[in-house]
Amino acid sequence: MAGFARAIVEHPLARVLRRRPQGELALALAVCVAGGAAGVAMVAFVNAAIGGVHETVALAAGFCAAALVAVAARIASGMMFARLGEGALLDVRTQMARRILAAPYRRIEALGAARVQSVIADDAGKIAEFLVAAPHIVMNAVMVAGCLLYLAWLSWTSFILALLVTLAGSAIFHLGNLRALNDLDAAGKAQDELFGHLEGLFLGAKELKLNEGRAGAFLERSLAASVEDVRRLRLRGLRVYVLASSVAMALVYGLVGALTFATGEAAAGSTIVFLYLMMPLDSLLATLPHMQQARVSMERIDRVLADAGDAEPVAGPGRPSFRRLSLKGVGHRYFREAEDGVFTLGPIDLDLAPGEVVMLIGGNGSGKTTLAKVLTGLYPPEGGRIEIDGEPVGDDDRSRQRALFSAVFSDFHLFPTIDGLDLRDDGEPDETLDERANALIARLRLASKVSVENGRLSTRALSQGQRKRLALVIAYLEDRPIYVFDEWAADQDPEFRDVFYRTLLPELRARGKAVLAISHDDRYFHLADRCVKLENGAVVEIVAPARESCGA
Repeated sequence: MAGFARAIVEHPLARVLRRRPQGELALALAVCVAGGAAGVAMVAFVNAAIGGVHETVALAAGFCAAALVAVAARIASGMMFARLGEGALLDVRTQMARRILAAPYRRIEALGAARVQSVIADDAGKIAEFLVAAPHIVMNAVMVAGCLLYLAWLSWTSFILALLVTLAGSAIFHLGNLRALNDLDAAGKAQDELFGHLEGLFLGAKELKLNEGRAGAFLERSLAASVEDVRRLRLRGLRVYVLASSVAMALVYGLVGALTFATGEAAAGSTIVFLYLMMPLDSLLATLPHMQQARVSMERIDRVLADAGDAEPVAGPGRPSFRRLSLKGVGHRYFREAEDGVFTLGPIDLDLAPGEVVMLIGGNGSGKTTLAKVLTGLYPPEGGRIEIDGEPVGDDDRSRQRALFSAVFSDFHLFPTIDGLDLRDDGEPDETLDERANALIARLRLASKVSVENGRLSTRALSQGQRKRLALVIAYLEDRPIYVFDEWAADQDPEFRDVFYRTLLPELRARGKAVLAISHDDRYFHLADRCVKLENGAVVEIVAPARESCGA
């Protein structure tokens, strides 16, 4: 039992529970201990009544009191641990969301949505299941320990035999546990792949619908194979626990037989104690697999948090502003799978100033989007430096750089609300946010499709071009000094494409905004103040607007 108690204290989930209010946790544990002690008292009263040592009425009263305490403790501890468990689950999920949001963008890309979703949904769920069962585990452990102590008081011979059986059972479980943990951890990794396939089931629905053969192969080979891997690995791990617990119970059965048929005076009392002990012991052994699954889940969560890296510093309050943003000899490298090699961006020298529209042009794969991510502070430069008003930007104040930008990237995401945009310069809520949002929506001819009420979008079920217009509304509401548009007009019809280049960009310029527009629309290049052309990650041309086409 000492080993089991140490395992509880050292269990990763104990760390989660320790984050909850300590008074509440201490009370819940005390109630569990009281319930377990009451269970031991019940068997003591029964044993004494069978032995005829005391008056039956007093023993019956004691038994009833112990039974009431045990039932009350079970109810109270169950409710308290349910509260603690849900609170701990909330802490885990909130901590993960905060750490991932605070992680460097490259780390977020490397983690991938499937792995994080797997951990937050399935692994966090296993933790919740275990915490709901925690009071039963504690009470059963107390009852087992109490019965062993009571057995020592009845007969040292029986206690020594029971201790040997306990040690043998612990050793068997430990050996099985080492094997099972490896299988459960492998099942968790297989589940990450499964969540990736489930994500593809939705994101690739168009392609799968258009090709039944491909859809069938995806279901049978990819999705079904991942499901089978998870099932096989989990089942193999759980089988080890079933075998280990069964062997442990077989040892207990053997001990009951030995106490009944091969010992002396205390045999009857010891046998009764062990017959009573079998129920909490069996329940305890049955919960051990769930306890270890929860441990594996917590360790997987810890690995995700570790892979997320240290949180980046956050910019202080205040409205961002700038006079000049400069890239000086900036370079960045990353692995490009299509070429099975490293792509190098830069060194690049580039300046942005308020009231200026710059178009970034070049062929596919020339590094335009990567440059935009470096410019906005999503990727840190691996060479050169970025300056804001002549002051270099370091890793500790990268968020100050990001705070200057509103961006609509080609792979943008629309959130269901516009929360976080409802504060005025003085920090007070802006009660006109819905009105301003709906006015912009109407201007972009989306009023018949979507509206904003209490900061929430009525729908996101729009075409790609309409979604981009809605993303532009959000960017306007952010009202940052610099705007980045990554091929925004690519999904617009000719009318809105013309509105974007001839109306919206000039308006932003007139409002003193700096604009970097990644574009292939050479018919509009002459509307920019400058065109910056990239080829293979290098700036090959910076053209003034006097020429009709920057690409000429």
